[in-house]
Amino acid sequence: MNTNPAIAGSILSKFGMIVATALGAVYATDRIIKVANRKELSENGREQLKVYNASVQMKQDPLDTILDRTHLMEMAKAKKPWNMTLAEKERTRHH
Repeated sequence: MNTNPAIAGSILSKFGMIVATALGAVYATDRIIKVANRKELSENGREQLKVYNASVQMKQDPLDTILDRTHLMEMAKAKKPWNMTLAEKERTRHH
């Protein structure tokens, strides 16, 4: 059974276009669903923040830790100046 090459080529090109269109539709649908999920997640996050901010939160006492972390950090930076930011280096030069 011989088929005309022109007809076979036409059928294959139409089949290829249908497959490409179907794959594009699947990809587009997947991207739309992902965007919708991201919007839903961000809305849920905002809702959680609204609930959190609706109630009064306890203020932490700055003296409730055993170690003064700020002082420890300053001591470490004094020992290792390469850990300082440029602003901190400038501040220590002027003092």
